[in-house]
Amino acid sequence: MPEEFVGMEIATVVVTASIVLAGILIGIGRAFSYKRVENFGMEEFIQSLINAAIIGAFAAIVQLINSVSSSIVEGTCGTGTTVIEQLVCIMERTNANLFLLFQETVRLTNTLGYYQSLNLDFSLFSIQPFSNLSAISLLFSAQILLLQLLMVFVELNILILNFIGENALLLLFPIGLVFRTFFATRRLGGFLIGLAIGAYLLYPSFVIIFPDPQSDVANATANVTEFNTKSFYATVPIIDLNDNNAIAAKLDVMSGRCFDSNSPQCVAAIQGHSREEVDFVGDLTIVAQKNTVAISKVLLYLVVAPLFSLIITLIFIKEITKILGSEIVLDVVKVV
Repeated sequence: MPEEFVGMEIATVVVTASIVLAGILIGIGRAFSYKRVENFGMEEFIQSLINAAIIGAFAAIVQLINSVSSSIVEGTCGTGTTVIEQLVCIMERTNANLFLLFQETVRLTNTLGYYQSLNLDFSLFSIQPFSNLSAISLLFSAQILLLQLLMVFVELNILILNFIGENALLLLFPIGLVFRTFFATRRLGGFLIGLAIGAYLLYPSFVIIFPDPQSDVANATANVTEFNTKSFYATVPIIDLNDNNAIAAKLDVMSGRCFDSNSPQCVAAIQGHSREEVDFVGDLTIVAQKNTVAISKVLLYLVVAPLFSLIITLIFIKEITKILGSEIVLDVVKVV
């Protein structure tokens, strides 16, 4: 309720004082035949009446904005009833999914680093079967950095939305009314009122219409997790590192060479496995592609959508500022 917030009490006192002051100016203008003073007093009187009407309807305005906000969403996330609460819920769940994807991708990068640097020494020569994984390893390292940056963006968006939800209608709106009451700060007051309504209603509404990236992030996370839990891609236990044949056979299977060989070692190594089941490079390609899709969807939701919404909100604030911050021309007023 407006009476529960001290800002509305201040606004009420200021508006009351401005009505009294406007009446005094009208009286002085008429008494001394100063048309400019009288017209200025009439202007301030009408503006004060408008502010008084806004204050009187404050609770109804807040309720209307919340109702419109609630009608935009239909409980798509959590128990929130307003578009701000729904958007915060989506952001928080997206952040949780991004963290899971980040964790699994780090595990994947550790596995790649292990196989990439693995060196088989055969006395006369040595080989690194997966040294060419350096390119894909750099790709996943870049994705890890980007995922960390996206989590920063999510937290920043959550902080901004929480600030808007807590202060837009109960702080910026009443302060805007106070400033709008004074002649010198009327335009600033109109700006704050427009900012409160635009930030609370328009900004989150135009963000939430963009596709929710949660499903794409969850899909990518599940894919990376499946890769990390495949027993054949697990790193070789230290106790087996002295057995070159065991390591070589496993690497031959992972590279696909054993599926085209009839050697006893390969036949024993691939027993119970198919080429589709053990496709190390192919699985890495799919993981990289799904991570790319998930990251692009999150970038759209966290960067493009807020920028698009911000532009629309700024245009709305500019127009509202013109309307609420302008003067009322009293050409029709004739002072006798």
